[in-house]
Amino acid sequence: MSPGTRRLLRPAWLLSHVLVVGLLVVTANLGFWQLRRLDARQTYNAVVAARADEPVVALAEAFGALKRGGTPEDLRHVRVVVSGTWADGQVYLANRSMDGVPGVHVVSLLRIDGVQSGAGVGVVVDRGFVHRGLFLEGDSAAWAPVTADVELVGSLDVSRTGERGSGVEVDRIDLEALSERWGTSLAPMWIRAAGDGPAGMPVAAPVVDLGAGSHFSYAVQWFVFTLIGLGGYPLVLVRLARRDPALAWAP
Repeated sequence: MSPGTRRLLRPAWLLSHVLVVGLLVVTANLGFWQLRRLDARQTYNAVVAARADEPVVALAEAFGALKRGGTPEDLRHVRVVVSGTWADGQVYLANRSMDGVPGVHVVSLLRIDGVQSGAGVGVVVDRGFVHRGLFLEGDSAAWAPVTADVELVGSLDVSRTGERGSGVEVDRIDLEALSERWGTSLAPMWIRAAGDGPAGMPVAAPVVDLGAGSHFSYAVQWFVFTLIGLGGYPLVLVRLARRDPALAWAP
């Protein structure tokens, strides 16, 4: 065994080898993790696309699945039709954008009957997008419903807990927080309206971005890092082992 090779077997170098191997295991697993996320995203997109082609069902019929043991997650993006009366409750989802334009989503309370046991149940409706400039003007008449009574079509989505925000601007639809804010019981899911509001405002928001995201490119990036380490580190060790021991690195 050459002096250079013996140097690379010293405890300090052995620790270096272990750390490099551990780092390569991490980068490889990050690559596979991104591929799993890509697969989950593609599966999710397929479900959303399939449900967009399904017939519209009455909201009461959709919620019947919950009484039979289903979960809100099972009903995500199911298209429903509901009739009701707009109530006073309204908040705005801040920091939204559409086609690169910043704005908010108008979230309103629709009073309905007969969906759950008991009288008078509210359902939260994301009515769509209003650009920031119009919103800051403060004239809600620009996106107010023309009539109190309405029949609308939209897709169901789930509540997200942990609402944050200031005043009427919030970061998510948290049904528990909105129920406390408005002082009324709410349906267990909210609706994303499919059509634009009066005079084209608010503008209906897309259900979801069906793109694959950056998961594949991130996976390739991590695998490239792994390959660089697999090929580069041994080459460095070979060169060090062949060098004059007096000139070699001595950790």
